[in-house]
Amino acid sequence: MNKEILYKYFENRASLEERIKVREWVEAAPENKEKFSRERNIYNAILLSTDSISRTEYNFRRHHRMQLLRIAAIFIVLFSATVGIFYVTMADRMIPLYSLTVPSGNTNTLLLPDGTKVWLNAGTTIKYPSSFIGTKRNIEIEGEAYLEVAHNRWRPFTVNTPNGKVKVLGTKFYVTSTTKDKYFTVSLIEGSVNMASGEKSIILKPGYRAQFENGEFKQSVIHSLESELWKDGIYYFKNKSFNELMSGFEKCFGVKIIIDNNMENTQHYTGKFYRYNGIQHALRTLQYDFKFDYKWDKDSNTISITK
Repeated sequence: MNKEILYKYFENRASLEERIKVREWVEAAPENKEKFSRERNIYNAILLSTDSISRTEYNFRRHHRMQLLRIAAIFIVLFSATVGIFYVTMADRMIPLYSLTVPSGNTNTLLLPDGTKVWLNAGTTIKYPSSFIGTKRNIEIEGEAYLEVAHNRWRPFTVNTPNGKVKVLGTKFYVTSTTKDKYFTVSLIEGSVNMASGEKSIILKPGYRAQFENGEFKQSVIHSLESELWKDGIYYFKNKSFNELMSGFEKCFGVKIIIDNNMENTQHYTGKFYRYNGIQHALRTLQYDFKFDYKWDKDSNTISITK
């Protein structure tokens, strides 16, 4: 398959004949699906490495050759995640649906087909189509994400989560929703959103955070975005027990932590650590206030903590 046609397909600039040609090629063999996925990830990485996100009149083929070194780090992160491709039928078109899960110890950034930027925290899964067809833009997210939604008054953007949905036209907001904890919260930075869960819904204004709990939405003024600092590579914790803190370390640093049952768990901690400083820096800092020893088995990526 001609790469130039593939990139036109990714940009939604391909003709009907070219789109049919791409779909038939993808369905022809499993290795074609793998190549399609690989080229799509390269396309996303190129966009993330480019200062301008304008995708009109842009020669991606030439840019691909020039940007290989610049996108290497992003490319590695993209492929370190768990990526899958599915297909959804919309009218007479087969639209590829991507699924990406960010592993522990990492964050990831995506540029969706409409120009929407998405930041994903560790352990977060996103599902999105290769192109938005029709009058709606729908994606699915489980975990923690920050979105800067491309404005389009004629095509509302909807984030579906395990515990509810967020509808917007163009805005910037954080969303957290997990199946395990039944947690659903949105922190709105700019614009306006509609939050809905079951039959309950609210309109959220900028500078406010809303959380759905006990069957109701509760709003509060955003005094700080400390709990959303993961986007900047910072793990923030407030009034956490030692066990809770270690659970957060597992997600932030991508390790398995085993705690001795004899460890006391009454003291609570508040603070923050930068992910790039590594887990050993965090553990050594905690040792000043809490006496413990640890051993890191790098072969199994497991840290054992004893009193």
